[in-house]
Amino acid sequence: MTRANHRTAHRAGALGATATLVASMAVAFLSLGSGSADAATAMPSAAVPTVVLAAPVAGIHGPYTTTTDECASCHRVHTGKDANLLKSPVPQSNLCFTCHDGTGGPDVLVQYTSAPANNATTRDVYSHDARVTTSHTLAADATEFQGVLNRHSECADCHNPHQANPTAGTQTATGWTPSGRLAGISGVSVSNGPTVITPTFLDGTTTPINREYQLCFKCHSGFTTLTSNTGFAPSKWRLDKAAEFNPANLSYHPVEAPGTNTTAKMAASLAGASPYKLSESFTTGSTIRCSNCHASSIKYPVTPPAAGGDLPTHTSQNRGILLRNYQDRELKSATAPYADADFALCYLCHTNSPFNGSGDTTATNFSLHGLHVTGIAGRGSGGTDLSIDTAGAGQGNAICAECHFRLHSTAYGTPSGSRLVNFAPNVQPNGLATPSWTSTGTGSGSCSLTCHGHAHNRSYSP
Repeated sequence: MTRANHRTAHRAGALGATATLVASMAVAFLSLGSGSADAATAMPSAAVPTVVLAAPVAGIHGPYTTTTDECASCHRVHTGKDANLLKSPVPQSNLCFTCHDGTGGPDVLVQYTSAPANNATTRDVYSHDARVTTSHTLAADATEFQGVLNRHSECADCHNPHQANPTAGTQTATGWTPSGRLAGISGVSVSNGPTVITPTFLDGTTTPINREYQLCFKCHSGFTTLTSNTGFAPSKWRLDKAAEFNPANLSYHPVEAPGTNTTAKMAASLAGASPYKLSESFTTGSTIRCSNCHASSIKYPVTPPAAGGDLPTHTSQNRGILLRNYQDRELKSATAPYADADFALCYLCHTNSPFNGSGDTTATNFSLHGLHVTGIAGRGSGGTDLSIDTAGAGQGNAICAECHFRLHSTAYGTPSGSRLVNFAPNVQPNGLATPSWTSTGTGSGSCSLTCHGHAHNRSYSP
């Protein structure tokens, strides 16, 4: 069914109900105070109620006038089955999918039916699963999120159906503005200091969000109560994203502010080609969206969206709701070769040339990147366990996550330093209390650690 036909069907149903209601109202009105039909015939015709329909609106979600019948697309005055007189029962997505199954709007349902199921036991997350009935009450209410453990993903937590529109977000030096799809929704702003982060609730009405990440912070920061990490290995920890993206950290991915690495080789890394590049052209002065990494691989399985385009975070074929694959929990076996596809997430923004065995070191400050990920197959002696959480594990080529364990920033990790270097649990100390890496200048440094069973205690330079 086309969008126009879909709306026509809604209008027709609403008009039928309206006509019946108007007819009954007219009979009752004409009979007032007389007790007979004769009195009604003497009433001026101008007093007979009439229905005035609004002109067609720009979209199914509005904006509306008080005389429109479009409200009946979602609401039923006498037969509502959910809060706010919604025509469909919980979960809220039942209502949204009456249109967003491809018949009246973008097909969101297919993203859910095509994604693997979430697994809370292993923390394998592939969706913000709006199909599950939740304890959701009101997205504009701070108590829905603040300081509570109320994990849920109602559609209205991220989308205000009365204000949503197709306006694109834009890049600023303090993060991306939210797209129109997130208009009128609540979130959390932060005031950052070196160690203290002060969150402030934005109700979406009197105080709307003005950066995309503020929506994410509503559920993924210390503003709410994050689920406990007790019993989970470090690679599965859920951490405070406001703390991770704080620009006061020594290094971080540039969500709230441009990154700290402004070297020429970082600029070359961002400008270089890869098979997975996004349409945006990022520089060392750019900021990025959370959705540049966490977005639907089902909607964009190959071709990236237009620059600044829609990147829904509903579901993905990749764990973590990642737009592209990223191998970060399982180490390489002794015989496993390097593959661009294992680290496709990184190559959304960075060129793959220093890592694919070509020997190109022009777009990386660490000249030994290529050697680590392509040239040490079979040289490890870290036993048979391939978990990145196992101390000393490692048989073959390295993976990015062994040195860049926390991709968001160095707020958590060892060491908490620059260049997003924070070592995974499989990397062990070598003569010191913790694995050590120190930058001694652009492209130069020293390390003291044991990785894949081999002790490292050396300096390097470009």
